Amino acid sequence: MKTILLTCGETSGEHNASRLVSQIKKQDPSCRILAMGGERLAEAGADVIFPMHRYAVMGFFEVLTKLPRFVTLERRLRALIAGGIDLFIPVDYPGMNLRLAGYARRKGTPVMYFISPQVWAWGMWRMRTMRKSIDLMVAILPFEVELYRRAGIPATFVGHPLIDEIDAPAAPKEVPRRGEAFKVVCFPGSRRQEVERILPPMLGAIRIIKERFPQATFRIGLAPLIRERSIRIPPDMKSYLDITGNGIAELSDATLVLAASGTVTLQTALTGTPAVVLYRTSPFTYLLGKLLVRVDSIAMPNVLSGRRTIPELIQGDATPQRIAGEAVSLLTDGDRYRQVSADLLALRSRLRGDGGMRRVSEIALQMAGGVSVDDIVET
Repeated sequence: MKTILLTCGETSGEHNASRLVSQIKKQDPSCRILAMGGERLAEAGADVIFPMHRYAVMGFFEVLTKLPRFVTLERRLRALIAGGIDLFIPVDYPGMNLRLAGYARRKGTPVMYFISPQVWAWGMWRMRTMRKSIDLMVAILPFEVELYRRAGIPATFVGHPLIDEIDAPAAPKEVPRRGEAFKVVCFPGSRRQEVERILPPMLGAIRIIKERFPQATFRIGLAPLIRERSIRIPPDMKSYLDITGNGIAELSDATLVLAASGTVTLQTALTGTPAVVLYRTSPFTYLLGKLLVRVDSIAMPNVLSGRRTIPELIQGDATPQRIAGEAVSLLTDGDRYRQVSADLLALRSRLRGDGGMRRVSEIALQMAGGVSVDDIVET
């Protein structure tokens, strides 16, 4: 019986990891998968021994405040690896996962890194360490493969999992006609710290947009780790603003999205829905990030397109007035709105790969069975 250890520390990673676990279980029901994750991984068939919600923090300063908890976690995960597993699958979440990958490799355990950490954006200096720590990088963004191969790291592109999950509209979306009712879906983040910083200016922007478009209604889409009771909607806004635990399902008939930077911006793009992206973090994390980040955009649709397809507002620029201003600009310019929708839908073709999650599960089982990477993929 094969035993795989899989670790992820955030909602988007767990979502994709759960689909991978389902595929592995379909191909080899006897395979045991130990995991750091949440409910989705457990439902997919993994044995979740480290609950992800205890470690879902964001930013350098925020991690420092929880350092003893992370030290204990890493020690226990190393003990699992040393005890004997057939394959280690780290999923994104680079800080701890890269250290664990190096430890696993030193112990003779093969490492298949699934969903590349975005080192191309903030940490190319880590490539040397990654070359010593990873047997195979399974990338879901097309431009990543060449970067890793140039660094001497075997890599393969399998396509982005979201392509198979999110249907595209038949044509680009159109701005609503004057007086026509429409819906704005808002995503304030997947971690508590994000929501605490982003929701207040987002609510302020919603008030301004509502004044300009009385026919608009608004939905706040909550990530799985965010509890509805932690979201406080002002009483005077409850007539036009409510909360959903499945905001992604509402993107198909949404007119506009306000979103914290993250995977949700790509999910939004694949439905052709124009968006305003915002990001706020602690002053320390922001200043450190400015020193490290090497890309001009934070929203993945903009990174993929190589230009500012959708507006981004970062830190002090993410005010209610600026957010609402960008939203109103999109909603009052039909030509621009239609072009943005078309540009977002064009990204779908760039994200298609060969085999998808079925191929990833095949690779995982082959590596767990002792097959060398050179015999599995063309590197």
